[in-house]
Amino acid sequence: MAVNSPEVQELLRRIKTEQEASGEQNDVLSFQDFWDAKYAAKDQEFCEPAFLSDVNVLLANNQLAYYLDLTSYHEGASGIVKPIKRVIRKAVAFLFLPLVAAQNNINLAIARLFIHVRSYVGRDKSERDRLALRSHELEVRLDTQRAMIEELQAQVQELRALVDAQKGDSQ
Repeated sequence: MAVNSPEVQELLRRIKTEQEASGEQNDVLSFQDFWDAKYAAKDQEFCEPAFLSDVNVLLANNQLAYYLDLTSYHEGASGIVKPIKRVIRKAVAFLFLPLVAAQNNINLAIARLFIHVRSYVGRDKSERDRLALRSHELEVRLDTQRAMIEELQAQVQELRALVDAQKGDSQ
């Protein structure tokens, strides 16, 4: 666990002292706890919309551009700066072009992997939907059969009453 800077530790100590004096209860997170809660790759429950959104972002941004537009933020010097940047870019292109191509291949493979995972999740969702529909149909059939059983039991009770009444008349 990382330790906060001395200034932050002093602030937290003063807050804790004031908190104890006032009798209030308030847990102050350390920066590390905040960072872990916000950015740590911990296990979390699967959220299909968030997953599909992340896959779409990955698919939209999986390729790096070989060349970005050359710009100059100094208006007067842009006529000189842009040609110099072009020369530098062409001089070092043999260094970064293979790296960009390799990174693009890795990004494309990861994007394809997530396309497969997305289709698996979609298939799983459609299977769950199909099973939910089937379960609902079976519940409806079960309710119908229960109602029929109750009707038949009522008819059996009526027939028994008639049979009992006829036995009583004949005796």
